[in-house]
Amino acid sequence: MRFLGYFEQICSIPHCSYQAQKLGEFLLEFSKSRGFDTKIDENFNIHAIKGKPKVCLQAHYDMVCVGEAPKIELENDGEFLSAKNSTLGADNGIGLAIIMDIMDEAQDLEVLFTSDEEVGLIGANAFAGEICAPALLNLDSEDDSEVIIGCAGGLLAEFRREFEPCELGLGELFSSSVSENLSTGLLSIESSHSTSIENSTQNSSNLNTNYCESSENFGTGLLSNESSHSTSAENSTQNNSNLNTNYYELSCHGLEGGHSGMQIAKNIPNAIKELAHFAKNHGANILAMSGGDRDNAIPTWAKALVSASSKLQSKGLVKAKKLDLLGAKELFAKLCDDDLKNPIIMKSNSADFTRNSRIPMKSNSADFTRNSRNSRIPLLNDFLLALPHGVLGWDEGLGLPKTSANLAIVRTSLTSKDENARIAFSVQIYARSSSQEELAKLKNSYEAISELAGFQSSFGASSIPWEPEQSEFATSVLNALQKYRPNAKITAIHAGLECGCLSAKMKQKGKKLVACSIGPNISGAHTINERCEIKSAKIIAQVVRDVLKNA
Repeated sequence: MRFLGYFEQICSIPHCSYQAQKLGEFLLEFSKSRGFDTKIDENFNIHAIKGKPKVCLQAHYDMVCVGEAPKIELENDGEFLSAKNSTLGADNGIGLAIIMDIMDEAQDLEVLFTSDEEVGLIGANAFAGEICAPALLNLDSEDDSEVIIGCAGGLLAEFRREFEPCELGLGELFSSSVSENLSTGLLSIESSHSTSIENSTQNSSNLNTNYCESSENFGTGLLSNESSHSTSAENSTQNNSNLNTNYYELSCHGLEGGHSGMQIAKNIPNAIKELAHFAKNHGANILAMSGGDRDNAIPTWAKALVSASSKLQSKGLVKAKKLDLLGAKELFAKLCDDDLKNPIIMKSNSADFTRNSRIPMKSNSADFTRNSRNSRIPLLNDFLLALPHGVLGWDEGLGLPKTSANLAIVRTSLTSKDENARIAFSVQIYARSSSQEELAKLKNSYEAISELAGFQSSFGASSIPWEPEQSEFATSVLNALQKYRPNAKITAIHAGLECGCLSAKMKQKGKKLVACSIGPNISGAHTINERCEIKSAKIIAQVVRDVLKNA
């Protein structure tokens, strides 16, 4: 079958989420060259029709890029497809390839290639066209013994709070005697050769100016003139004691990771949670942190700058490394640099979504400012531990999670590069549920937790659950699949699929669209361990042909 060759072509074209336009252009020209009446909408969805179709085949053309992706070095051992040091993109590249193979010969077929599925079903949610066929077969599932007729909805949330450096105990790192040159950034490291460890130690023990005692060094925080009446002598003493703080780098790397829906029930360690628990258990305070890559992937890594009054030693999944003052400053700068390289990007379902940019978000306060009602500044580790992660509810009937949450991404950044800089701490979490009511309850819980901790909560792209609905079409797909997989069954999954929102859109237009989803065996999706079983992919390709033949 030619689909393996098409998949190799797909792998050669960069198509990370938000950056898949080149693959979109390739698919557009491919569809036209096969005689399909083809259109592309403003959200880069590609809709192609030929003849009088009875079935619409659908797949998305973006992928989750982890590791060295979008550079994909395809590996084929005869049994499995995989990629060297990156995600493979079989989710959903194999589905695309199977459809392309069928388009070479089809006379009556409808095809919909959607954009940016991996970042909130953006393309499908914004699709304004009309699907002509009465049935839709999605090729984005990952188990060849299942016909999917329902999926979870999703809710993406971000929490953010800005701190004065001294609120986090970072005054020592911001002292002018430690970083005299503010012209290129508050935390600019002039040259590690010109600042020896001995000089760094001497500066930290003989500071002429205590940053945290001078309200001129920052704007409107707890220690400014505006709020000095609420700052006790005890707090001032505490800030002075920061000069003798022990700094450590905590890191947690190389964890298994996995799809935040399909694999959330496997109790895979979350690097962000592991690091936060370590800090809490050893009396360390998180001062800055970066971790996680994608909201739909369980975090495989996290790194933090922490302070501790006692010696920390590596234990379990977490490594601890002691830092001098200069090392702490360098690590803080690197963690902030991680935010510039891999920023948290909230997603929107709106048609005017701007790619590669942060978008305005509705929030529960006017801006990301400190909640003045909180006299106690909560530890960042406490906030991370308070946020839920894992399975939150179980569906006994379907034997899969009903509700879950993935604590996905943490970033630290500076609001500016001058003496008025504040430190912004951002957290992103993605929840799933087969119940819209449960998603609404989670949203309420998120807002309550964030307000108690003085954070602002904002909500990005969301999708409604696709409630399971049996149909003759799903039964026909099951019958075709059972020829090769006798134990195949009809079920639902705890992940997002585009079938639900596409069916709902057609319903709004007064048209009934039945839908289901199938796909080959794919393991490790959204991680560098992703692989696809070749034999299984061949079976799915034949099942699709059988379904079209019998439609």
